[in-house]
Amino acid sequence: MTPATLAPAVIVPLDGTVHATAALPVARGLAALLGSTPCIVHVGVRPRPPREMLEPLKLTSEQLEGSVLHQATGSPAAAIVDLAASRRHALIVMCTHTGLDKPRGALGSVTREVLRTAACPVVLVHPERGPRPWTLRRLLLPHDGTPTSAAALSPAAELARRAGAELTVLHVAVPGSEPPGEPGTCAAPRYLDQPQHEWPAWAREFLDRLRAIGRPPGEVPMRLSFAAGEAGRAIVEFASREASDLIVLAWRGVLEPGRALTARAVVGGASCPILVVRVAA
Repeated sequence: MTPATLAPAVIVPLDGTVHATAALPVARGLAALLGSTPCIVHVGVRPRPPREMLEPLKLTSEQLEGSVLHQATGSPAAAIVDLAASRRHALIVMCTHTGLDKPRGALGSVTREVLRTAACPVVLVHPERGPRPWTLRRLLLPHDGTPTSAAALSPAAELARRAGAELTVLHVAVPGSEPPGEPGTCAAPRYLDQPQHEWPAWAREFLDRLRAIGRPPGEVPMRLSFAAGEAGRAIVEFASREASDLIVLAWRGVLEPGRALTARAVVGGASCPILVVRVAA
């Protein structure tokens, strides 16, 4: 699946813990927007008849209604990724972790491996959100001016179009930092406190470049907002203040120590689900 394509196949891995079921309301909401049926996947020692899976998966018959159940054996992460790869387009929705001993924002071993190896987008849901319904009204797209972050615009805009939701593009200026070195980057003005001079012109250029690179649906309006400070913290605070329902992040698939610091901070601090769109290196 390319970063600009949204997926009709919504895959929800469940491991038999109550924590994992927190991903179900988000998966159902996204599946409804995409016109698809949630596919609940469980990786176990051996397949069982579907009627025997409700209790092991901590599901009620109402929660299973309207979904399909897929069972697999072997490595959980590999089975989830293989199932997604077998579909023409796929979207994986899963909790950040399901263990009781994990701190908020930490990634469980299965989620980490799925995020590292899956080519399709992955939606991360904190287990603390529980079973409450999820509706998409406000999307937040952080954008640092690079073509990489622009790659997340098309799926974000398409979701906003389908949901009739508000799409906000957030640019965070980090004082004292060097602008990104990626070719094609639209760097912010040097002086953020002089909007009467270069800021309005830069904002117009920023959105024009974003539309040219991301190619969003033409009828989706975008609101551009600004923040200053450490990028991850600024994104989390903005999402909380604006009551965002979904944050859309583009990344290059690097999880090594010292890398993806903004993504790590957002995953660790944001209370809403996070759609991670992988961009080819």
